[in-house]
Amino acid sequence: MAKRALVTGGAGLIGSHVVDLLVREGWQVRALDNLERQTHRRGKPAWINEKAEFVEGDLRDRDTTTAALDQIDFVFHQAAYGGYMPEITKFVHVNSLGTAQMLEVIREKNLPVQKI
Repeated sequence: MAKRALVTGGAGLIGSHVVDLLVREGWQVRALDNLERQTHRRGKPAWINEKAEFVEGDLRDRDTTTAALDQIDFVFHQAAYGGYMPEITKFVHVNSLGTAQMLEVIREKNLPVQKI
């Protein structure tokens, strides 16, 4: 059975390459990205690997995070807000609280994630 991975930030520069590599290696891949307007002005980018399942959503949303982690073995956490520093609150909220939310869901639901 193929390994199942969630790549957060899967539409981003690094995340999309992680998705491509995992697909090439035979993994089942789910890419999660909120398609932040600052980065993805035209919506879902064409470069997202067609063999990966794409979920548009935000790690800060508990239901989205729970659904994205369903039946996942490994998480490649590449999601991050890289905006301008005057938006420090948003930077911390997305990067720190989004990560914390994901970890809480894994722990509370006792999900079988092997490695993050």
